[in-house]
Amino acid sequence: MSLVEAVNEGWGWTGLTATRVVAQSPMGHLIVSDDDDTFFYVDPDGMAIIPLGTETEAQAHLASDEARQLWSGGALVEEGKRRFGEPPTGSVFTIKPHAMIEGRYEPENLCVMSLEELIRFTGDVAQQIKDLPDGSQIHFEVTD
Repeated sequence: MSLVEAVNEGWGWTGLTATRVVAQSPMGHLIVSDDDDTFFYVDPDGMAIIPLGTETEAQAHLASDEARQLWSGGALVEEGKRRFGEPPTGSVFTIKPHAMIEGRYEPENLCVMSLEELIRFTGDVAQQIKDLPDGSQIHFEVTD
């Protein structure tokens, strides 16, 4: 499966049909575009798709201090490199799934995961919890 296919499989429920991945961050955040050259920010740990608009608007978004910090991963990426070394090709640093859902972005919750798996997983979870109020209790059931 390609990364574009993973984006569409995990996040297609939002209406996004990605045709290319434009950029990838060390923490698995993506900039993708569709057939209309509309750009989107895929935020796996935030479990969100953020419409950015044109390429110029996407560049302006990424130029903000907050977006640059989020994109680089800052101290989390540095800690990931210290603990795990560089992730293998096709993998990224991320927060362990349970900690991601709980919003616990501490270094002890870091792991290395396949980027395609991360994108599919977070899209699937985002779809399942999209209508729940903050603080809701959830139960994960793992199936094959």
